[in-house]
Amino acid sequence: MSIGVWNIRGLNKVVKQKEVIDVIRDNNLGICAVVESHVKILNLKNVCSKTFGNWDWISNSRSCEVGTRIIVGWDPKLFDIMVISQSKQVIHCYVKFIGSDYSMFLSFIYAASRYIERRALWEDLKKFSLTVKKEAWCILGDFNVALKESDYSEGCSKILKGVDEFSECINFIEVEDLNSTGFQFTWNKSPVGNKGILKKLDRIMANMKFMSDHPLAHSAFKPYRISDHCPAVLIIPNCKMRWKSSFRFANFIADKDEFLPMVKDIWSTNIDGFFMFKLTQKLKVMKKYCRQLCNKFRGSEMKIKELRKELGNIQMKIDQEPFNATYREENANILFEYNVACNGEEKLLS
Repeated sequence: MSIGVWNIRGLNKVVKQKEVIDVIRDNNLGICAVVESHVKILNLKNVCSKTFGNWDWISNSRSCEVGTRIIVGWDPKLFDIMVISQSKQVIHCYVKFIGSDYSMFLSFIYAASRYIERRALWEDLKKFSLTVKKEAWCILGDFNVALKESDYSEGCSKILKGVDEFSECINFIEVEDLNSTGFQFTWNKSPVGNKGILKKLDRIMANMKFMSDHPLAHSAFKPYRISDHCPAVLIIPNCKMRWKSSFRFANFIADKDEFLPMVKDIWSTNIDGFFMFKLTQKLKVMKKYCRQLCNKFRGSEMKIKELRKELGNIQMKIDQEPFNATYREENANILFEYNVACNGEEKLLS
């Protein structure tokens, strides 16, 4: 299971949208947050439908003065996401893994460039940590501030403003960087001559509960592509999902003797409520029995092979004893079963 976040530096252009789609596909993402999107509210639906397709999505557009700062898209087949709170710099979510009992908190960050404005983010994270308590929690995104000297490509002779506040915040909320692979410096300033600067501004951090739940979880920082920030990917190995296949009505079960009595019994069941509620509940009940009936007659391919073999054997006996009535009757019975099985397989496949 993989969750990603990328500072794309504007999502309005088609080329940027295609890049995000490629990152989602290449890294098999189930959740993807795009920060610094610059998408206006009027264009938000159109841009997100092109970028995320059939995925669900949310944004913090109502917290932004100009353009949207954070957009989060997710595959509804894999996750159920509820927004707990949002601000200009963060979206806090409660995420349930569909097909599993596991759930956790996720916070997607796009911190302000000025350290004074970032103070509101640090206070927000501290307050939200009281909501999280001892549940699993991951924080990922662009923090817009480096944490230590090794986060600079050229080192740094002095502590920049805002670093102490960031450090104090992560100590308070008790999170730390996950083990990572890929790029060490996640942001590059467009070089002028030989004066280019590289920094680690994008991070994936987690609390002890998440680390104990997923000891092999790690982050991967991918190539910048057309942005100046690396896509950051949270990889959760061994997160097995129990897939439940979608229901499909197999036409051939309607020809079975058990089908109509089953429908009659279920439809005669008394269910309290409005008519539409009664209808949907009866359909849900019937779905279970349709699955059972379909599974009972599934595997017709193997049955067809067996019947074909029996048919060949009995026809060989008829060839040897042309006037044996018993063989001819047996041949007729097997041939009938064979035709029924073939028709059933054809309807199942179609």
